[in-house]
Order: sequence, then structure tokens, then C-alpha cells
Amino acid sequence: MLKKQKSRKAALLGLVAALIITLAAGLGGSVKTANAEGNYKVVGYYASWAAYGRAFNVTDIDPTKMNVINYAFADICWNGIHGNPDPTGPNPVTWSCQNEQGQTISVPNGTIVLGDPWIDAQKSFGDDKWDDPIKGNLKQLWKLKEKNPNLKTVISVGGWTWSNRFSDVAATAATREVFANSAVDFIRKYQMDGVDLDWEYPVSGGLAGNSYRAEDKQNYVLLLQKIREKLNAAGTADGKTYLLTIASGAGPAYIQNNNLSGIAAVVDWINIMTYDFNGSWNTTTGHNAPLYYDPAAASSGLTEPANYNIDKAVTSYLSAGVPAGKLVLGMPFYGRGWGGAPSTGNGQYQVSSGISSTGTWEKGNYDFNDLEANYINKNGYTRYWNNTSKVPYLYNPSTQTYISYDDVESIGYKISYLKSKGLAGAMFWETSGDRNKTLQNKLSTELGGTVVTPTPTPTATVAPTPTATATPKPSATATPTASATPGVTATPTPSATVTPTPTPGQCTVAAWSSTAVYTKGQQASYGGILYEAQWWTQGDRPDLSGAYGVWKVIGTCGNTAASPTPSPSATPTPVPTVTPTATVKPTATASTTPGAGAWLAGTAYKAGDVVTYNGASYTCLQAHTSLAGWEPATTPALWKKN
Repeated sequence: MLKKQKSRKAALLGLVAALIITLAAGLGGSVKTANAEGNYKVVGYYASWAAYGRAFNVTDIDPTKMNVINYAFADICWNGIHGNPDPTGPNPVTWSCQNEQGQTISVPNGTIVLGDPWIDAQKSFGDDKWDDPIKGNLKQLWKLKEKNPNLKTVISVGGWTWSNRFSDVAATAATREVFANSAVDFIRKYQMDGVDLDWEYPVSGGLAGNSYRAEDKQNYVLLLQKIREKLNAAGTADGKTYLLTIASGAGPAYIQNNNLSGIAAVVDWINIMTYDFNGSWNTTTGHNAPLYYDPAAASSGLTEPANYNIDKAVTSYLSAGVPAGKLVLGMPFYGRGWGGAPSTGNGQYQVSSGISSTGTWEKGNYDFNDLEANYINKNGYTRYWNNTSKVPYLYNPSTQTYISYDDVESIGYKISYLKSKGLAGAMFWETSGDRNKTLQNKLSTELGGTVVTPTPTPTATVAPTPTATATPKPSATATPTASATPGVTATPTPSATVTPTPTPGQCTVAAWSSTAVYTKGQQASYGGILYEAQWWTQGDRPDLSGAYGVWKVIGTCGNTAASPTPSPSATPTPVPTVTPTATVKPTATASTTPGAGAWLAGTAYKAGDVVTYNGASYTCLQAHTSLAGWEPATTPALWKKN
């Protein structure tokens, strides 16, 4: 009855609401209504190792199905290494801390570093140039934004395997400062929009070898506050708003061990991992991600089934002071399996023999697209539905295999749930598990839209502390060997340091300096061409920036309206890797420049050296040792024709 009333009071309230929204927009703020269509966040994780044996590349992602991609994972450098040697972990290996060229670097404890430099930044995807300073998955993420300009890319740090140093980082003001500064450096250098912390887990530790302490509860908030301070300062300088998020646990222990309201006050949102409630670590079969508690599970032997379900987790988060509009609900794109499950109840809530003998990439774990192709109502498996927990499951009586998973129907219930609670959106782990885009289509259809740009949490203005970045050096890239082990890096062919030789000519804009720091919008001249910085940079030579680099060509000196083609060194011809040999010689002809000698392979040349090759004269632009295949006529990045 009240809905049918069209009183003057209701009309007046409507006008007031509209006025408030208009004023908020005019003041530059963003009005966030988490359950308004188009404002939902759809956050998809991409696992870097998917590009190895799984053969699922960044180029296989449909960026129109999500508005945030979390790239997993970067790691934390400590005492010169990263990784986790804990023998109980899935990958007990450590590596030296390296940059995007695969070179070992010396950085303070607590610095964020690439998890796998080869796949992250070195692998060529066909359209890369040989001397592009950054290639690999990270460059491919930039290109996804051409298909979806609203897409945000975020670097996720840690994860189950690489959370061993978070407690140490958060423990002191000095290491918090290092981590926060490195977060800014990382997202600036690799052109990302924010950082996501996946600390598994504060106070309790996660893997047995992880550092942990009772003080993690308050230290985590201090760490996030320091990161927020640095991101806000960097965003002000760069004309951007950088995102800060975390991935969080959904069980009662995580809620107890964290100051959730304090975290929520600092971050843009929390990706709650509402899955892995049950798995083969408990021999009783259960559900990976039940929406609601099923009383039938009470006496099954599962661990606290009343506490391990989505509704309980969300309710607990809201009760702990997390605003609904800062909570993003996790969805699994995989299933978990048990073997030796008796046929009673079609395998559900039965004591099994443990992990199943099958799986997609490992036993007991099934990608959703694999379930679609080989299991759901196929090959002896029958799909069943738990109408209390609102999730499906599979059972094969001949093999006694039970599999819990999510499909379009269960995802639909979870979408309806998050909307009813006013949550901010959905997150899923991870893109390669849904190659047919079945579940992604469901999420994007129901939650489609763009990310609402967050308003930064106010902090005192603090100038960012940039870390000087070495000028990338061109190198011939070695062919990688397929490996699922992060950190295995192909060794590039080294080249000598590039010596810049600015020639400003008639430019009124100052010449580029390798030691100067440039921020978005600042200009520099190099080689008679004017360039404009697209974001913070130091040491990135303008003519080597490339189409996706930090520098944009804006004109020639003395004619800013022109849009010239960059100098030839900006687009060098790809150079094959060939072992140097002094016996390979070009056809030498008479010198056209007095004192110039014929070009020879296997010779060390420095900038300014003049040689002849096939009747023409060339001046060396970059110090290098020549190789067969690097002749002057084919390598404009190294030689300028006179």
C-alpha cells in the first residue's frame, strides 16, 4: 500500500536525493551504491603459471567479462631471495630476487619482486620487439585494456605458498616503509592500477614454515595504512587513484585473528575467499563452497559445518564492522574430489579413503571446463543437487568418486545472495579454470558494469620515495623451456650498457636525463623529438619506450603540432641469437667516411664508432659486441646510417 502512495512528501524526498547525488558528482566524489546495476566489481585472478603446462595465456582472457584482473603472484624479497623453502609446501624452492631482465638485484628486505621474471616480463608473445624492456604476461595485461578501457589490473602479492614473510614485513616500521614504497614502484613500473595482499594467514601462519606472531593482528592494519599513504601520494603525483585490496580467509579463526573493521577502513575492498571450506584434508566428503549450512552435515565428521559456509562467513564479516559495500564474494571455478566414498547418499557426507585418484592438473582438483567436458552427467558421473546448501555435486558409484563443485545454477544463487546483502561484487579463482567462459558469462551478465573509482582514504600528503630503476638493456631473448615452476628464468644474451646521446637541436624543452624523475604530463626532448611521460618514470630512454611504454611522441622540436615517426632506434628489427664468430664477415667495400673500417662480427664497438658495410657508412649508437645477424643494415637500434 505504501508503494502506491504518490504523496508530495515522497516527491520532495526524491528531489532531495537527486540533489545530493548531483552535488556529490560535482564535488568529484563517487556515489557508491554497491547493489546498483553497473557498479559491481567482477574480480578475476590470473595465475602466472597457467601460461606453462596449462597453456592458458593472458591473451586467452576475455577482459569484457570482468573489470578487475588480479595477477598472481608477486613475492617478497628477504635476504636476497624469495620463495618458500618449507618442505610441507607445494613448491619448497627459493630463487634469487631478479628484475624484469632476469638480473639478480640487491634490494632491502620487504621489497616486492617479480615471482617469475621469465613468464612475467620476458617471454615474447609474437608482437613484441627484441629490445622491448618489458614483455611477458605483464605487457599482455596492458593490451587487454585496449579491449576494455574500464579494466583495472592489480598485482597480487603472496598466496598460500608465498606468505612466509608477511609477518616479518608487517612487524617493523622500517620494513612496512620498504614494502609500501616497493608497491608504488612496482605498479608504476609495470603499469598496474593497484596492489592486492594475499596473506595466508596473520597470527595462525598458514604453512608450517611461515613467520607469524600474535602482533600480526594490529601490524596488518599498520602495514595497510602505510601502503595506503604511499599509494595516495603517488596517485596525487600521477593523476590516478591506485587500488588497495586484500584476499581474506572465510573461517572463524581468520575473523578472530584480524581487525576486520580496521582493515576495511583502509582498503578499497576485501576479496573474501569463500571456498575451500571442505576438501580431502578431511576424509569426510563435503562441499567446497556451500552457500548455507546443511544440518544433515552436523554429525558427518566435517569440521564445524555450521561455521564453514558462505552465509556464516558474510554474516560474521558484517558483524565485525566490514561495510557490505567493501566485501567481494569469492567463487571457485574448480571442484574438489574424494575417492572411496560409499554410495550411501550418493557419496555425500560419507567417510572416504581420501583424495580422489583423478583430477585436471593434480589429483583431487578439477577445473570447471574439465568437469563440463568429462564429468557432469558423463562417464558414469551423475549430477546431484543439495537444495539446502544450494550447490551441486557429482558421484560415480563404480569408482566411488565424489566431486563437489559450482556451476551456473549455484553461481546464480550466490549472485542473488550477494545482491540481497548489498555486497560489492564477486571474485573468482581463477580464469584458466573456465575456458569456455560458462561461469564468467553468468557473472558478467548478472553483475556487468564498470568499477566505481574509489575515493582514497584521506592521509597526510607524503611525497613518494621512488626507487631508481636501471635503464633496461636490449638483449636477445632465449627460448623458454616449458615449466610450471615459478622463477625458472631463461638466460638472455647480455649486451653492453646503452649510453644515451641526447641531441635537443632547436628544442625549448629540456633534454631527457637518465637520472631525472618524470611524472605524468612532464615533457623531455631526445634526438630532436619531444616526448611526454604517461606516468612516473626514471631511466627509461624515450626512443626505446615503444607503443606501450611510458613515453608518448608529441612532436618534433620546433614543430609540436607534427606527429613524426620516432627515430629508427625506436623500432629495431628483431635480432636472432647467434653465437659470435670471427670467421663470418660481410662483403667489405671502400669506405665512404675517412678513417672508417669495415664492420666485423665478434668486435666490441662503442657509441660513436664509424664502420662501413655494403658501401654505406654507419655510426654506432649503442655499445655492444657485434654478432653475425647484427649487421648495421639490419639493426637500426645499434647503427645509424650516415
